[in-house]
Amino acid sequence: MQALLFNDTSYEQHHGSQLVVRQIYRLAAAAGIHIRRACPMRYDWQADARLKADILKADLCLINGEGTMHDDARQALRLVELASYCKSHGVPCFLINSVWQRNIRLNEYARDFSGIYVRDQLSRQELAQAGIAAQVVPDLTLTLDLSPYCSVRSGGLINGSVFAERTWEAWQTACRHRVRYLSIKAPPPLQAGKGFPSYLLKSLARRLKAESRLLSSHLHSVPQELGERSLTQLRWRYSSRSLARFLASLSAAEWMVTGRFHCVTLCLLTRTPFVAVSSNTHKIEALLQEAGLQLRLAESYEEALQLAAAWPFSMQEQQALEHFLQRSREQAQEMFKQIAQYCRRQEC
Repeated sequence: MQALLFNDTSYEQHHGSQLVVRQIYRLAAAAGIHIRRACPMRYDWQADARLKADILKADLCLINGEGTMHDDARQALRLVELASYCKSHGVPCFLINSVWQRNIRLNEYARDFSGIYVRDQLSRQELAQAGIAAQVVPDLTLTLDLSPYCSVRSGGLINGSVFAERTWEAWQTACRHRVRYLSIKAPPPLQAGKGFPSYLLKSLARRLKAESRLLSSHLHSVPQELGERSLTQLRWRYSSRSLARFLASLSAAEWMVTGRFHCVTLCLLTRTPFVAVSSNTHKIEALLQEAGLQLRLAESYEEALQLAAAWPFSMQEQQALEHFLQRSREQAQEMFKQIAQYCRRQEC
């Protein structure tokens, strides 16, 4: 079964989005779905005549929503317009792994999807209010089958946010309390195009740019004032080159404070106690609600640090977390099975 993937976030420079796409490929393959082309985020599919022709030949299209589908964003509109194009040509199109929040125009196109799978109940409820059905399957990073590390935990970690001001707040809090800062930034992997020959060179260019920034961050200290240069230095200087190294750092920590959604999911995977600070959508609050950990939220980094340092997982929280992780893996596998079965029925 031949598929096209849209909004491939593996080109993003952080571990969470790179892991999401790895898991999409793995889970799709297990369900008998072969992804033959993958369009990176912000790619204008409407301007690519060859791609539009390939869409008509495909058995299905998958859109990786991640944190894109909110506030009627321009990139989000481009993606949902694909659902209408597919429907008009009889090609099943599915939105998976998505947040959904504060949309009006996107709701008009959402009815054209063959199926919608959002990451949380709050997103499902927003769609339901518009009369659109959706199923909940938690974020696909949670499908990584990671056994708990046995290393002795010591010390805490602080991580930033999608917001510049919040990231600077995190850094200043870490400095005041002499806590190690850990960034989720990561050089993007080299990729052989995924159906786009020119993307090998673009992938190489992005990798070289990331490596240059990583090197520069170690040659210069982090500037004292908030700005684009200081944030770039901060995010690269305290990054981990590989996902394995990042997970090892989390696994060796007694606790984590973060404002990044995928830092929270990776804390869940490594069973690292944490306290989170809100992000640009309801994604963190909704995730914690799904996992039964909704109390682990703070208004500021200072408050979060004080809580995290004295708040290990309770036995009840540990049980809820293990149940949530198991359910997340099962729901993701079932989602891809449902997509494959739908497309087989369409062929009949």
